[in-house]
Formats: sequence, C-alpha cells, structure tokens
Amino acid sequence: MLKLIVTLMLFAVFSTVEAADNSGYEYVSPMYNYSIVCSKQPNVIPIRVLFEDDNRDGEILVFENDGYYIKSGLVITFNAFDPTLIPNFNKDSKKLIEQYIEAKKNDGYERLELIEIAKGNKGVMGITAKEIGVDEDGDGTVDGVAIADRQEAVVFFRSTLGRCIAIEMMGDEINEATLNEFRSMLSTFKEVNPNDKKDKKDKKAKQG
Repeated sequence: MLKLIVTLMLFAVFSTVEAADNSGYEYVSPMYNYSIVCSKQPNVIPIRVLFEDDNRDGEILVFENDGYYIKSGLVITFNAFDPTLIPNFNKDSKKLIEQYIEAKKNDGYERLELIEIAKGNKGVMGITAKEIGVDEDGDGTVDGVAIADRQEAVVFFRSTLGRCIAIEMMGDEINEATLNEFRSMLSTFKEVNPNDKKDKKDKKAKQG
C-alpha cells in the first residue's frame, strides 16, 4: 500500500492535469504524448507499479482507490496488440471485422461491439463476462461456472498516428451509466505532438 501511495505522490509531480471547462479535467501525458479529458482529476502511476510481472507499457489513471484496490480508473496501454493479427477497424471489410468480433467472444467477453472512438476512428469495445465457464475435472469440457469479482470494459483501437492502444475501464460496476461515461472520456483522447509542447514552452519563455 505504501508503495502505491508514494508512487501516486511522486508521479503526480511529473504529470499534467488541467481544468477542461465544466466537463472534467484534461490529463496530458508527458511520457506517452497523449491527452484525455477525465471525469475526475486522476492520480497517475505506471502500469508496472501494480502489474510487476506484466510486459504492458502505459499508465493507470486512478480516480478512486483503497490501497492497491482501484475502485475507479483507466488503464491506458500502448503497443497493446499485434497490428498484423487485428483488423484495421477503419479500413478493413465489414465481414473481416465481424469475423474478428465473433472469434473474440471466446476470450471471455460477454459483449463486443464496433464503436466510434472519435470522428473517423473506430475501435472494438469488449465487456468481460460475469460468469465464466470452467473445466473443473480437467476432461476438456466445461462443467462449471466461475463468478468474476467484477466486470471490466476495454477498447482496442489504432490511434491517428498508428499506435496500437487499449484503454480499460476499471470499476466496481459496469452499467449503461458507467459505459456512457467511459465513451465520453474515450471521445476526448488525442495524441499530442511533443514538438508542439516544446514550441508552446518556448513561446511562453520568450513572452516572459
């Protein structure tokens, strides 16, 4: 718990959160060059802090937590998938995308759908299943059901710069209200050109 709290405090120094009118807070990542408007002001930690054995690269935006348990937050992963194995949701045929979605249902999702992240950019949203079939006696057939502690929603998409990104919503409850909130945050995701940030700083310095 101490490790998480200290990391939250230290990482906040190197992250940027700005008021974004009345709809939320704009977080700008200096490490991964993106911005997103969040429903609440987040604390930000690297993925590796909570998932030490995980090779994922990215950040966790924590809105509410109890020690290591994150009650509400976003996990933003970069290089999240192999682009050769997943269709281009903006360019590939409808049939190919439907085949991918159908096959993905076997990976523990109860709901999958093609959604629009922003104008002209689509992704696939999946909601993990609450009840998961299990092979209890090892005979290769499903003969039992495991109940997940909680469900999660995740979206896979290619960014405007071609990065393979997954954004996962962590929360105690998945319902239409929380999904709408998730979609609203997704729609604000933007990539930030690091040169633009440098130019702005240089202009401010000159004006000062």
